[in-house]
Amino acid sequence: MRSLFVIEKIDFADHIAVPYLSAVAKRAGWATDLCVLDQTDLAETIHRCRPDVVAYSANVVSFAALSAAHRKARRRFEFTSIMGGPHPTFSPETFAQAGVDAYCMGEGERAFEDFLKRVETGRSFDDVPNLITGRGRNDVRRLVDPLDDLPVPDRDITLAHTFLKDTPKKTFYATRGCPFSCSYCCNNYYKKLYRGKGRIVRRFSVERVIGEIESVQRHYRMDFVKFGDDLFAMKADDWLEEFTNQYARRIGLPFNCYLRFDHVDSDLLGLLKQAGCYSVHLSVDSTSEFVRETVLGRRMKKVDIARQLRLIESYGIHTWVNYMLAAPDSTLQDDLDSIALNRRSKVTYAAYSTTVPVEGTALYDYSVARGLIDPQTHVGDLSGCCGVSTLACFTDREKRIRYNIFLLGAVAARLPFPLHWLVLQAIKYVPPNRLFARIRQGYYRYAIENKIFNLHWRRRKAPMHSSSGGALKLLWRKLWTSRNNVTVSGDA
Repeated sequence: MRSLFVIEKIDFADHIAVPYLSAVAKRAGWATDLCVLDQTDLAETIHRCRPDVVAYSANVVSFAALSAAHRKARRRFEFTSIMGGPHPTFSPETFAQAGVDAYCMGEGERAFEDFLKRVETGRSFDDVPNLITGRGRNDVRRLVDPLDDLPVPDRDITLAHTFLKDTPKKTFYATRGCPFSCSYCCNNYYKKLYRGKGRIVRRFSVERVIGEIESVQRHYRMDFVKFGDDLFAMKADDWLEEFTNQYARRIGLPFNCYLRFDHVDSDLLGLLKQAGCYSVHLSVDSTSEFVRETVLGRRMKKVDIARQLRLIESYGIHTWVNYMLAAPDSTLQDDLDSIALNRRSKVTYAAYSTTVPVEGTALYDYSVARGLIDPQTHVGDLSGCCGVSTLACFTDREKRIRYNIFLLGAVAARLPFPLHWLVLQAIKYVPPNRLFARIRQGYYRYAIENKIFNLHWRRRKAPMHSSSGGALKLLWRKLWTSRNNVTVSGDA
């Protein structure tokens, strides 16, 4: 028996769902293949490998492309189909629209295993937990706990036959679940879906995590490790102490992970630095405490954000700090203040995104109730997070300035006076334009490759100068020699 996994595209952040499902299928004796739609025609792939099951992994953005490809292939071939991922989980009402035989909600490994057994033996899968079929929707089963019960993900399926095998950064996950309930995040829906079904936040054992990294390290290029967990560590506990010792001894590569400001202290940073932490991702979201806590629901303990950032910097750890521009009830000054906060806190890279209320989140309901978006016309996916705000509460001028912060805010935070002042004036008074987009694109790429993920560290004979002057010289060389078309979306 053979299963074909289908995704829309391969991104620089390794796709982890398919490797887990492929491992489940192989453990059950199935052969597996992968089709990436933006590289290969689905119908041609099905003709070549003749799968018994075609399994689609869909997020909100890829749903339309996957559904269209499925309908086209189904006209020519007979196969059993299933779709899982964020879209079926958060939008189960679209099952009929997808045209597949089953939707899988939530954690898919055990449901997919049961599904394959039913297909193999010719039995109905209508009653399999987590699935939606033409007979109706079934309840979800308990969450996998302990996580080590899962098979080691089949990383070969996404690495061996794509450009990812040669990329210097590889992504791993030490946990599942997020303990927090931000209003803009779909995790809240996930928690309601699994209420009473087990612990939301779970950790793999240190040995399991290190073993997976070692396996990838033996077979593929890997110069840098990113941990993609929603929150890698909350405190300096026994798990982190063991991880620090094992990672430093057995892996020895720089890495990046996600933290929260109100859980950062010297004990935590000391262990992370000892392990090899090169940079961390954190979110301020808004400089306004009211917007951050009440509207966006961060529920963050009161901390001095600037002090916490300087503490991280004192350990030699670079910082990527995220802000959500044009959040409901925020002022233009709130967003402009982020630049000043970045400057006095020595933020390595300030990452900006435009607030997009996603359907199914508390922020979406909040925005609809206040007339900030029209639910009939609002595009509630993250494709707009790199564009101009569509919320009705801001003037066109405020939207333009906020978009300029998205384009130039990171650069403005790193420049010395008077260049810093000049860029601020450009943000306030010059309309967004292609030059601003090129500056953002160039500086973003420089920061990602050298300051956040350090993707050239093996080839570097000496550390790159950390001043903004060295970065800007490199930036300008890239800007004026680049022949690429200007884009401001699709960040890796």
